[in-house]
Amino acid sequence: MTATARTQPRGRPPPDAAMLSQAQQANLHLDEAREMRAAGLSYREIARKLALTGNQLGRIRRALKRAKASRTRLRAKDPDATDRDLLIAQSVLPSGLRQTLKAAGFRTLGDLAQSIADPDFPGLEALPGIGPHRAQMVKGLLDHHGLLSGPEDLRAAVEALFPEFQDSRRS
Repeated sequence: MTATARTQPRGRPPPDAAMLSQAQQANLHLDEAREMRAAGLSYREIARKLALTGNQLGRIRRALKRAKASRTRLRAKDPDATDRDLLIAQSVLPSGLRQTLKAAGFRTLGDLAQSIADPDFPGLEALPGIGPHRAQMVKGLLDHHGLLSGPEDLRAAVEALFPEFQDSRRS
């Protein structure tokens, strides 16, 4: 182990890594941790592999736990529910961003995906309190759940063509 490797603070990227902001690095760690948990790694192993501090690991644990609990509650309430029905308030997004989206009138991930897909929607960056980084986080979450508009979003396409098929619970 070299002297620079020993003195490198935990949780920070090595100097030669692409320079990311703290928020972007946290988002990257969350995505990587989600994949590692899905592969069956413990949180301790994840912390070692990503060189996370205790606080960083705690945030990741809480975010993943909140998302899993949200999905469990939704499936218990409605077994036919999809990821489109997941509540924004219980997503892995940071608290301030969840509150901003809620205040803007978005309740579920499906509502958000539908608005982003709308050609008349000015974009998330137009909402107060949401800049390019936060918009990227939202789009990353929607992409993770397969809700970004594209050829795979069949449900949104059907709902756009036939409004009577829209889920009335999301209104």
